[in-house]
Amino acid sequence: MTDQPTLATLTEEQLADLIAQATAFRNQPSLRQCLYPGCLREFDMAARMDGREPARPSWSGAGWRQVTRGPSTGSLCPDHVGIVTEHLPRTVDVPNGRWMVACACGWMSRSQTYGGLLRPLWEEHLLLAAGELTVPATLAEPGRLSLDEHTEASLAELYEALEDTEHDRAETREAAQAMYKAWDWHRNTLGGIARAVNAICNMMRVGVGDTRDWSADRHDAYLWAVLIGWDDDTLKNVAARHRWNEHRVRYVREMRALLSPITDPQKQEAAE
Repeated sequence: MTDQPTLATLTEEQLADLIAQATAFRNQPSLRQCLYPGCLREFDMAARMDGREPARPSWSGAGWRQVTRGPSTGSLCPDHVGIVTEHLPRTVDVPNGRWMVACACGWMSRSQTYGGLLRPLWEEHLLLAAGELTVPATLAEPGRLSLDEHTEASLAELYEALEDTEHDRAETREAAQAMYKAWDWHRNTLGGIARAVNAICNMMRVGVGDTRDWSADRHDAYLWAVLIGWDDDTLKNVAARHRWNEHRVRYVREMRALLSPITDPQKQEAAE
């Protein structure tokens, strides 16, 4: 049973209430906020598209504009159309998988590997251009001497710092080259080990087609468990057959887990 009225029991008041609820649901606001950082103005997009008056006068869509390109897209209130038009951004795809944002005023951001950082960089530039944000002082600004204030001692100190920086740069380059050589050697070595282990596993799998039972002998069962792996039920049967205790079973599982990325790379990629 339901408490809702039927067509026979529906009253005039209930019908009017249903119509009012349906109208309110159909005319509920769809608010869009200004993309200018810090601006809280909103307008009712649904009312704007339907050509009707919004529920609040402040939600009027008159004078609003849309930004559809660049790192910062969305709606723009009439108060900030001018400043954003002067600094309209666009995304620039640079080599090596990096991105930059270019402003209409000629400003360009530093390159970024993550495109999501372009919008906050442009917003910071926009607030600086609008005078709503002060330029942060860099660490080098305090105590910085002008050219006419330098002495022989201060210049000597700067040259010494430059020499130290060049020396550190050379050491950093040598360390990076040494790390790359070590990584390349280990990569090639591990690649050869993977090929050798896979060759052994393929030989064992081909041997299954013959009369050999890899679970009959305890040494064969151990090699199969580590290199290829038994399923849980078979491993329990093999362990009971060869009297493996729980420590041996745990050790076999650990060794199998260490070799599985080499012997089963496809399964690892599918799991990821």
